[in-house]
Amino acid sequence: MSSVRVIMAERAMLLVLDAECPLCRRAAHFVLHHARAPVYLASLHDALAQRLGEYFGADPQQLDSVWLVRGGELHRDSSALWRLAQGLQWPWRGLAALRWLPRAWRDGVYHLVGRWRHRLAPATDWSPQARASWISHLDEATCRRLDLPFALVNDDADTAVHDIPPQHDDPPQGA
Repeated sequence: MSSVRVIMAERAMLLVLDAECPLCRRAAHFVLHHARAPVYLASLHDALAQRLGEYFGADPQQLDSVWLVRGGELHRDSSALWRLAQGLQWPWRGLAALRWLPRAWRDGVYHLVGRWRHRLAPATDWSPQARASWISHLDEATCRRLDLPFALVNDDADTAVHDIPPQHDDPPQGA
């Protein structure tokens, strides 16, 4: 593996996901546990996703997608997943070999799972590790780690806020 690939695999990553999805939450916990580099989490429901979407030309309202921001680029769907796998420890890093499958196949399976994602995993809350990785704003240090322009820094936020979204799939009170 070239040194450029090693450096890219060990760069910080921002995983932007549907924070209300139980499968997405479980996947985020898995990534945090097996990542070789810092991983930040953000919700497709938040203003940060809107800001990133405007910058990269992506629509955060499409909640059937996951975004990966790494090395100043945004990757979506199955392309985000195999690139995310590059930043994991062995043996999970081997999942990056999925990039050799035709994109139509990868994205087809990705979207099939996406349609059923709310039923594929039991509800779970965010772990303390995930709470510490959660951001809802970008600061200069985070932009630097993700190779993003400082123009994405929120002027109204002093630092990247670690604010976890509420759980929307919890049972109603008194039930």
